[in-house]
Amino acid sequence: MPMNELGAHIELKRPDCVLSWDVALDELTVDVAPANIAGLVEFLKTDATCRFSTLIDVTAVDYPDRAKRFDVIYHFLSMYQNHRIRLRVSIR
Repeated sequence: MPMNELGAHIELKRPDCVLSWDVALDELTVDVAPANIAGLVEFLKTDATCRFSTLIDVTAVDYPDRAKRFDVIYHFLSMYQNHRIRLRVSIR
């Protein structure tokens, strides 16, 4: 499944979680509402289209000039679908 279709699928199924998404360099990045990160991760793990079974990395980026200063970034891998996804949560 192309990354654009995967982004649209996730947004359609979990509009309560997805603020926006983008594909750059064939990588899908999903901006997630902070209160809904756990629900989206559970969906990504159990949905038959996604099956993101492995958390690869968790990191953070500091943007001191922004109101929501920090981005927490999660990288997941679906070994079943051979896809990677980046979830980004902006927090204070």
